[in-house]
Amino acid sequence: MKRKILVVLIIILFSVMNVCIYKLYVKNIKMQNEIDELQIRISNKVENEIIISEETKKLSEQTKEIVNRNEKLSTTEEIESTEQEEKNITDNEALETDAIVDQENISYEGDYTGEGLSLLGKYQGLTYYNQADGRWANIMYSSINNKTQTMKTSACGPTTAAMIVSSAKGAILPTTMARLSVDNGYRTANSGTAWSFYSFVADYFKFSEFYSINSFDKAMEYLKQKNNSGTSKYYIACSVGSGLFTTGGHYIMLVSNNNKIIRVYDSYLYKGKFNTASRKSANVRVDGNNEYLTEENFKRYSNYKHFWVFSNDKGNLENKNNNSDNNKKYKMYVNTKNKNLNVRSEPNGTIVSSLTKGTEVIVIETMGDWSKIGTNEWVSSNYLTNNYVLISKDYVEGQYNKYSIGKYKVITNINVRNGASTKYSRKSYRQLSENAKLQNRRLGGHYNGYRKGVICTVIRTSGDWGLTKSGWICLKYCKKVS
Repeated sequence: MKRKILVVLIIILFSVMNVCIYKLYVKNIKMQNEIDELQIRISNKVENEIIISEETKKLSEQTKEIVNRNEKLSTTEEIESTEQEEKNITDNEALETDAIVDQENISYEGDYTGEGLSLLGKYQGLTYYNQADGRWANIMYSSINNKTQTMKTSACGPTTAAMIVSSAKGAILPTTMARLSVDNGYRTANSGTAWSFYSFVADYFKFSEFYSINSFDKAMEYLKQKNNSGTSKYYIACSVGSGLFTTGGHYIMLVSNNNKIIRVYDSYLYKGKFNTASRKSANVRVDGNNEYLTEENFKRYSNYKHFWVFSNDKGNLENKNNNSDNNKKYKMYVNTKNKNLNVRSEPNGTIVSSLTKGTEVIVIETMGDWSKIGTNEWVSSNYLTNNYVLISKDYVEGQYNKYSIGKYKVITNINVRNGASTKYSRKSYRQLSENAKLQNRRLGGHYNGYRKGVICTVIRTSGDWGLTKSGWICLKYCKKVS
């Protein structure tokens, strides 16, 4: 009996060993295939011209149209996510394996032509993007047509690149940058964006200075330098492994270093990201889209891998744009979501007071993404809007006030109808105005109506309904902005 049991145990052990060996074999084959694929792509990139697809050109033109209307491109929405969701998407991020990383560190050897400048829209200054922004979160970012690989799950690389280019050269959206990455072989099969993509970006968009370095101390030397205007002389793309900023692999942008306090633009920042037990010890302070932490804590907790240093080629222009005509004052409104807006003694300074949503302020000076509203009173520009913010005036005890003609912003997805009542049929996507279609695409894609966030002009009202260029909408689900 004992002998039979021993035989069974040996058979089981042998089977388990075979399974483990097989899994290891499959993993190695997969890894080698990815490496081979990447080598082929990079080799081809040296020999072939840069690919600019029609989709890339189209995205570029849409961006130019938006900035020409003086609309800000920066992500302003507060991203809702969880640590578990973050863990669920890390399989498609960068730095999946050391072997892949080694291959991804191959330098781009293309021409320093600056042809990418033709894709850029009007310069807007320092720009923040989030890969989970509702405008593009679900757009596919994949080289193998894998629909689960989206901007939200995988596009920290091009999103960070888009922030740097937009902040230092001219406006470009993460979707355009992602398309460039895919078109030219820098989107790996299953390991995010290749490191060499940043060398490509530096050459293609003709940065005057670019450095690829491993040293944290050297990176900080660059980050501490300022232009004559007081803005950062360099911006840095940083690759980080599992730790403070990610549960897998991730790219972030380092914006500045003032008095050994590093300012970070995290391409996957979400509400409560640094409230977890494992991240609290780093003492990261979040203010709007900004993350602040000490040099010491960044070095200790970030698990940094590599740094790519880009010159802020429009650093002085940024200050000029932001501070042009200092005698001109701008009326703005506080547009926070669930909490008051902190008023600080200086940019990133101590809190001196707070303002409620809808409060009217007069901006007398701007610096970066900060607005001065009084003597020693500064607020984050990310929470200001030039559109009037309605709080209680448009809704009283469950009843909306009478409506008037003017511009309205849609506050939830709504139907567009052929008449001023639900008894009238709904308009199809093809029946919408071109402007409405463009806004819908920007806010999430095709939709048979108006997506949340669409701004439209009401030219006639009938009860609770308003007539727009596309058709009739219920104004109960809109707020007037002008």
